[in-house]
Amino acid sequence: MLENTVVNTAASGKVNELQLPAADGGSIHCISAGTGPTVLLAHGIFVDLTSYAPIFGQLVQRGYRVVAFDQRGHADSREGSAGSSPAAAVSDYHVLLEHFGVEGATLVGHSMGGFLSLMFCLQYPEQMRRLRRLVLLGANAGAVSKGSISNKIQMPLIESGLLPRLWRMPRVGRELMKPLFGRKQDPEWLELTRKMLIRTEASRVLPLMRAMGNEDYYGKLSEITVETRVLCGELDRTCPAWHSERLGKDLPNARNRWLPGAGHMLGYEAPDAIISAITEA
Repeated sequence: MLENTVVNTAASGKVNELQLPAADGGSIHCISAGTGPTVLLAHGIFVDLTSYAPIFGQLVQRGYRVVAFDQRGHADSREGSAGSSPAAAVSDYHVLLEHFGVEGATLVGHSMGGFLSLMFCLQYPEQMRRLRRLVLLGANAGAVSKGSISNKIQMPLIESGLLPRLWRMPRVGRELMKPLFGRKQDPEWLELTRKMLIRTEASRVLPLMRAMGNEDYYGKLSEITVETRVLCGELDRTCPAWHSERLGKDLPNARNRWLPGAGHMLGYEAPDAIISAITEA
């Protein structure tokens, strides 16, 4: 069963855990709880669904059906014949919406989850109509190395396998987590993030990392008409402010919120702001 850090089952009631068959023979590991309007939680690269632990139970208590899943190639999800290509990852979103019979859902995407959520809207425009709202957290529409010294340095080190090996060293790994956060760097957050990163074999998801670096969908954002909330930590070094500025400017129905003192890991740093973006009228 999942770690206790995923959800507070006493608060959120029964949690269902399942492996959904993906379109290419792989599987999508997901958990769901609650009844009411659906919130689908898509995490960022190298982490997993446990990154939403701070908000999962709270949303269930507020009367939502909450679905969190491990992205393709991450943690307990498994790639099929299409590997971890972005197109295959986006097709998993379609499978999830179909399985849960979603209408009027809120799709929350953090970092890579935001990138894939935008791709999903572009590649499945008919499915976009089933969404009530997008909530983008430290997200991007590609070109992640532009304006980010951190990404320019780290991406080659991840490709080489050096950085994933360092993540496995507890003291060193926790130090490497610090740039993901803003002013507050709670030791528990650092260790939880490190543990998420080592649960996923980095080499499995390199196609997704490369896609965020090499592909650029900013020119197509005008096609995404769903109402959107864009949240950005003012101290985010992983996904610099220009990404959120462009998302807020080029998505036709977007509204930005800037979070002082926060970095990239908004699930830990700003859970109340995320819940507000999901629940506000």
